[in-house]
Amino acid sequence: MNLRHRLFVVLLTSLVGLAPASRLAAVELSALTEPLPPLNYEQNGKIVGFSSELLDMLAKDCGLTLHKNILPWARAYQMALQQKNTILYSLVRTPERESLFQWVGPISKRRIYLYKSSRRTDISLAYIEDAKRFQIGAVQESAAVKTLFKRGFQVGKELDLAIDDDKNMRKFKAGRFDLLLSLDWAAMYNAKQNNMSVDELEPAILVDDSSEYWFGISLETSPQIVAQLNGALLQVKKDGRLTALTRRYLPENRTH
Repeated sequence: MNLRHRLFVVLLTSLVGLAPASRLAAVELSALTEPLPPLNYEQNGKIVGFSSELLDMLAKDCGLTLHKNILPWARAYQMALQQKNTILYSLVRTPERESLFQWVGPISKRRIYLYKSSRRTDISLAYIEDAKRFQIGAVQESAAVKTLFKRGFQVGKELDLAIDDDKNMRKFKAGRFDLLLSLDWAAMYNAKQNNMSVDELEPAILVDDSSEYWFGISLETSPQIVAQLNGALLQVKKDGRLTALTRRYLPENRTH
């Protein structure tokens, strides 16, 4: 084999090696989510939030193209089960969902707290059941309030229900109840939306931190794309970009 032939073989091998990555980069991924601020929500016609910005970061690092849509959760979930090249977020990874998606993550913990006002020195909880001595604001039909239902908390007795997190925070600010039941991300976001300092909120007790948020990737999506995204996620964790992004939405002293 002469020199020219050897160079041709090396060049051809290099091009073949690059071809899969090039094809992957050309794929447009559909990213579906729901309104769940501050993880994912729409603002000024753009889908933003912690999870949305993290996904943008990963896609950019991988050279992948995203087309994001915000939809009712049930519709987004069904579409992600049926379509190829589709990402669903922010998705809690459960045993029931394990085989339904490919997974990129975890991207954050899912922590539910009972919060008290930092001015309320009279509230001290050693166990969740101790909260039955107080009035608790929660969001109707939320996963968080269902956790308290299982522990014997009752609507009209300890629980005061609101239609969404914003209404719940407004009632808390007005002193309508003693304890606020909320996801930590949502508590910090809605405090700011209602012109409250996050220092006014103090975790009284952790209710649940047994699950995490992930990006769910449809089964018809190439495993190479999933591997690329997981590799990019490891890199943003390693280089500090994930920590910096998290602290923009969730102050460090409220993440424990």
